[in-house]
Amino acid sequence: MQIANAVRRELELAACEGPRVRLREDADPAVAEKVHKVLRRSGASWSRRHQCYVFADLYPFGDAAWLISQIITRRYAVNRPDRGVVSCPQSIAELLWDTLPPQKGSLVLEPSAGHGALAAEGAARGCVMDCYEIDSHRAAEITRTGLARHVGNADFLTVPARPEYDAVVMYPPHRRDLAVKHILHAHRFLRPGGVLAALVSPNIEHAAGARGQELRDLLNRVGYYRQDLDEDDDPDGYLLSPTGLRVRAELLFIYT
Repeated sequence: MQIANAVRRELELAACEGPRVRLREDADPAVAEKVHKVLRRSGASWSRRHQCYVFADLYPFGDAAWLISQIITRRYAVNRPDRGVVSCPQSIAELLWDTLPPQKGSLVLEPSAGHGALAAEGAARGCVMDCYEIDSHRAAEITRTGLARHVGNADFLTVPARPEYDAVVMYPPHRRDLAVKHILHAHRFLRPGGVLAALVSPNIEHAAGARGQELRDLLNRVGYYRQDLDEDDDPDGYLLSPTGLRVRAELLFIYT
């Protein structure tokens, strides 16, 4: 369905700042709600901290203005740009961090960091961030932002565990078996009293195989908390695949 002229007009008047899009404060509420739906379908999510929309997959140097111009020209929502990784929406990154106990100065790790969306949110809250990212271009992007103390360009699964972090925040590969492998390795980086927070597919604790059993044993031993991401409660409580399909998810918190 084509977007209405009033929606196009609001998008033309919106301010784009890198990956962020800010609507006019005096926009008509009914039109603003329609703009919200178009931006969501195009891959943006609302940031409570920034009070604007953020395209996580354009972080950190992407330009939302080009994407908005495409929406205006085509008169349709557009598929989220695919840069080789499905990024964590800003709204979910903020929700994850809001649930974590670490305060300013805490040492936190983001493994397999992608574009560093989770690390950026942690740095904004005063945490000291370390990151690992296998893709050299994305690792270089995170390094250039200066948001992390250390950025390692490596396959996280090959990095020897060092139990020194107050928290680990992660969006592992969405496939259950790979996610479990990453979570089990990441948990070994926590100091006593630390917590791991992961964005994962629902019911990952029921994963099959030996590693699935290892994860269940860990959860039973140390304790955990699940938080479903329900679209009824959070309109941005789902992810978009590079093809635009919705992918259900949950937040999993594992303790030491």
